[in-house]
Amino acid sequence: MNKRTRTIVTIITLIMAFTATLNQTLMVTALPVLMTKLHVSLNTVQWLTTGYVLVLGIITPLSANLYQKFSNRKVFISVVLLFLLGSILGAVANSFTVILIARLLQATAGGILMSFMQIMLLEIYPSQERGKVMGLVSLVVSLAPAIGPSLGGLIVSALSWRYLFILTIPITMIIGILAIIFLPNVTTPRNIKIDIFSVLTSSVGLGALMYGISIITTNLILGMVFVILGLMVTAIFARRQFKLSFPMLNLKLLSQKTFLLMSVSALLVFGVLMGTETLMPLLVENTFHQTALIAGLVMLPGAFMLGILSPMIGNYYDQHGMKRPFIIGVILTLVSSVPFMFFNQDTAIWLLTVAYMVRLTGISFLMSTTITESLKGLESVNISFGTALNNALRQIGGSLFNTIMIVISGLTTVFVSGFHLAMGFTLIITLMIGLIGWIYLRES
Repeated sequence: MNKRTRTIVTIITLIMAFTATLNQTLMVTALPVLMTKLHVSLNTVQWLTTGYVLVLGIITPLSANLYQKFSNRKVFISVVLLFLLGSILGAVANSFTVILIARLLQATAGGILMSFMQIMLLEIYPSQERGKVMGLVSLVVSLAPAIGPSLGGLIVSALSWRYLFILTIPITMIIGILAIIFLPNVTTPRNIKIDIFSVLTSSVGLGALMYGISIITTNLILGMVFVILGLMVTAIFARRQFKLSFPMLNLKLLSQKTFLLMSVSALLVFGVLMGTETLMPLLVENTFHQTALIAGLVMLPGAFMLGILSPMIGNYYDQHGMKRPFIIGVILTLVSSVPFMFFNQDTAIWLLTVAYMVRLTGISFLMSTTITESLKGLESVNISFGTALNNALRQIGGSLFNTIMIVISGLTTVFVSGFHLAMGFTLIITLMIGLIGWIYLRES
């Protein structure tokens, strides 16, 4: 592939993946508004974000199979059309149920797009530029969710929540047209069978697990039933993957220590990111009594730092490896946890902004290095499966942490106290990330 075509493919792929990933958190600052307008609870309305991330986790494993079974051109154009359908449905929705369906359609497309982006870019760039490529991927994976709340707050304040869907329509249409004109086929389809039973068990298992966690504080018995059911069905799904010639998720890759440790680290990092991004607007709007626009502006400097640093960290990784950026990332994320655990309604807004910026700076160091390092030891034939598994674990972890942190924040009668508990939870998770990294670096 010549340089011009590679550049066009990169731009088209990154913009569409960015748009889909942006939608993970674009609605975060609109949740308080939708709670009021649609007369639903926090546990219900949070499914607009948690459900999105959960579907990403469920659908992402399919991406490796789809990438092998169909041409890259056919897959990309199909998911762009699916995302467009979700955007149009959301724009005309008049109930919570229809909005949720629209979000899940967008998430289905987004789950395929995320892995498609990584697989495509790793396919068309040489291995010695993998750090740079993963820096671009990290830019999408980290910056899009980070900037979503800020952009969402601006849109909701200036227009209305419907424009969270409306504004994605022209972007998606333009990308679809460009893909039809410029996107070449760079893959050869293979005659593989997609296992429907795996699709069903992963969907039912993870869906039941998330639902059980979300209701466990209001209905302990029913919540535990769903959690146990979810774990049992997920175990059936996992066991089946080892028996299939073309598994939905190639879980055998987890036997490789580098892939396992770094994928788990990336999962935990993304969980901290998603949980923090969900609770921050609620803190600003409910405790500080500010608008969705202010909540978005509080989060904007952090998103800006993440966007600047991600490509730079990717380039640094190519030359020097993961050790230094990983250590810096753990330290910064830990440091940011302390003030988060003591903020109250009398705290200056600028302190909240600085703490959030420090946290996202730390996450930018961690996200790029852990994702890239996880794929380092894989053979080229396993890159698509490794990418799909890595993304699936990260998205599932994100939805799980999102739900857990919402539940933790609701354990107290005053939201700010629950926020402190949730941030304490992220402190523990960051320590776990540091421990995993220490074990990995010591042995390697």
